[in-house]
Amino acid sequence: MRLKSAIEDFEANTLAAVPELLGRLSYVGRLHDGNGTYDHWGLARVYGKDAAQSAIRASHQVLLSEVLKKPLAVLLEDALALYSNEQLADREFLEFISSLARNPPKPVSPAALAHLKSVLSALSALVESRNNAANLRGASPHRQPAQESRPPAGI
Repeated sequence: MRLKSAIEDFEANTLAAVPELLGRLSYVGRLHDGNGTYDHWGLARVYGKDAAQSAIRASHQVLLSEVLKKPLAVLLEDALALYSNEQLADREFLEFISSLARNPPKPVSPAALAHLKSVLSALSALVESRNNAANLRGASPHRQPAQESRPPAGI
């Protein structure tokens, strides 16, 4: 007799180990083949393929909904925490953000998908802007050219 359902197990033992909301959305998206099927060997082995599919699909939809409800400022903090934890290059990180829209849960409404793409686009712009500002702050300050010293008058 199992004490947890497939979804409880997946959320408590798998998703709980993945840092940040965007990290969890990315993880579940990578389990998705783009056609509505999820591949998680362990969950399918314990609960059966149908129960595993159903659990992961439900979690994916909840994660998508959570992302769409969060203010951009909160998502930016989430993204920057992931960025520092994963130690990604700027280009890799921006690619990661854009990849979050590639495998949405099925079914997903066109409006939800458009909203997700809009949120991710804004998030990418914020991260890029923040990185550019940090690069400017880290650059050496502009120095005035040194003035030539002149000998005292009358010499």
